[in-house]
Amino acid sequence: MLRLVESLVMIAKAIERNAVAAERIAIALEDRELPETGNKQQAAAVLGISLRTLERYQSQWIEGVHYTYEGTKPTYNLALLRDWKANRNNKRAHQRAIEIWQRNLLSNQKKRA
Repeated sequence: MLRLVESLVMIAKAIERNAVAAERIAIALEDRELPETGNKQQAAAVLGISLRTLERYQSQWIEGVHYTYEGTKPTYNLALLRDWKANRNNKRAHQRAIEIWQRNLLSNQKKRA
């Protein structure tokens, strides 16, 4: 029983460390004014995956946030893809990064009189 408790404590500490790391990533994203964008090859390189895997992952992403289309070619938000990769198992942390990115868009800035 004691080993189980020790294991649970270790797991809780690991989860807390991941949450702190996710918070640091989200704070770092707050400082970005515009997203870094790229094509399929650049997105695949950022994630360290093949183009075919990139196409499969695209179904998990939000159009207009993680990628947009310019004509028929997708353009990827590389900053959010990096965050998605780091937080694939922590959807709350990634959602926070998305919200920060959206707040920093020029269209969401207050108009000056």
